[in-house]
Amino acid sequence: MSEKTFALIRQLADLRGLTGRENAVGQEAAALLSRYVPDAAFRSGSVTAHLGSDPEKPVLLFCAHLDQVGFLVTDITADGFLRIGAVGGIDRRILLGRAVSVHTKERVLPGVISILPPHLLKGEQAVPEESMLCVDLGFADGDAVRQLVRQGDAVYYAETCKPLGNGLITGPALDDRAGAAALLLTAELLAEEPALPCNVTFVFSGQEERGGRGAIIAAQTEHPDFAIAVDSTFAVQHDDSDECFQIGGGPAIGVSPMLDQALSEALIGTAVRCGIPYQIEVMPEGTGTDADNLALAPDGCAAGTVSFPIRNMHTPVEIADMRDIEQTARLLAEYAKECGKA
Repeated sequence: MSEKTFALIRQLADLRGLTGRENAVGQEAAALLSRYVPDAAFRSGSVTAHLGSDPEKPVLLFCAHLDQVGFLVTDITADGFLRIGAVGGIDRRILLGRAVSVHTKERVLPGVISILPPHLLKGEQAVPEESMLCVDLGFADGDAVRQLVRQGDAVYYAETCKPLGNGLITGPALDDRAGAAALLLTAELLAEEPALPCNVTFVFSGQEERGGRGAIIAAQTEHPDFAIAVDSTFAVQHDDSDECFQIGGGPAIGVSPMLDQALSEALIGTAVRCGIPYQIEVMPEGTGTDADNLALAPDGCAAGTVSFPIRNMHTPVEIADMRDIEQTARLLAEYAKECGKA
């Protein structure tokens, strides 16, 4: 199944969709989801679809976000460089010399994030302030660049999704396109079920990286009884950390004051019953995911999180294990088969 999973993740992750500019990935995700849930549609920055509409059954909402981190052009210098500002949490340590693509109204332009050579840097300058970041398009004249680029144009990492060894993949936007892929796999697993105990609503939300607008709207309009945010979490890198999770160790089920304890326990119970590997992610404060907004649905909602570990979060070389994505889908589908049962 991993070849199919990789193709699906790559199809979504290689599309560009900065926060607030999710159109291309939203339309593609809606088309893919409509294979299993016919009413899937992209509107107001998010995809929504409904599997079942029985008013006597509870509503279970699954949510993964569409948007990715990146940059906006903030200014064009007299000598032809682009000043840029980050959209979402960006690790500036990895930016120097990074290949990027500038998406204008008419075309996509290749560029490189430039900085002074190391011989001319001193101390903390080695990690540049955001105001120091510039994109070099190869021009030496600001007027020439202004004919091609406008303030507000989007800038993305130029990398694409690639396979690594042992079932791992790397690329930008795995947070959270791999989560969207997990929901598509979940929809496929549930589409052939003759009778679910709940109505299942799928949401691919917009603008999660900047305030969670898509999840807020979904909480207000979809009236979920249960809602599970599917997102990435931090994977162990070179050494162990209490705040990181083992890549390939299965999905991480969230436990937090923002989440419903009974729902978290039910997800754990489903994993145990079905032999699905899982980890526990304890978040003493908020979850930092769409679950925080979904929990505030006006009619009351039990919220939970299921996350897959990734390395190098918010970089152009995020790393995920496809088996974690597949096990996430299996956990969600198995939980949906029991949701709402006494």
